[in-house]
Amino acid sequence: MVLLAKLIGLLILGVGLGIFASPAFSKKLFNFFLEGKRIYMAGVIRVFAGLVLLIAVSHSRVPLAAIALGVMFLMSGIIVFASDTEKLKTFISHYAQMPALVIRLLGLVAACFGLLVFSIF
Repeated sequence: MVLLAKLIGLLILGVGLGIFASPAFSKKLFNFFLEGKRIYMAGVIRVFAGLVLLIAVSHSRVPLAAIALGVMFLMSGIIVFASDTEKLKTFISHYAQMPALVIRLLGLVAACFGLLVFSIF
């Protein structure tokens, strides 16, 4: 389970660095999730990541941080299923229209979260 938690951290780090390096990558990613019911894939991925982090807490160097991150991912995934799909798509479209500098900073924040997940396990 620790290996899976570290892989999740590396995946988040990679996506964050990809967004930081190329804001166009984030627009492609946003557009992918805006099509049809793909928004629910993001919810499933978030719930899965949250559950993995919560299950692997006993092997964490910083259990409180692992619990906080796991709950955060789990809740964000549940919110995807509890919210109106059109409102979520509008929210994502809003982020897709942000300036490149803001998108790069958000990518850097995501990369930091990925590094945090990787480093606590």
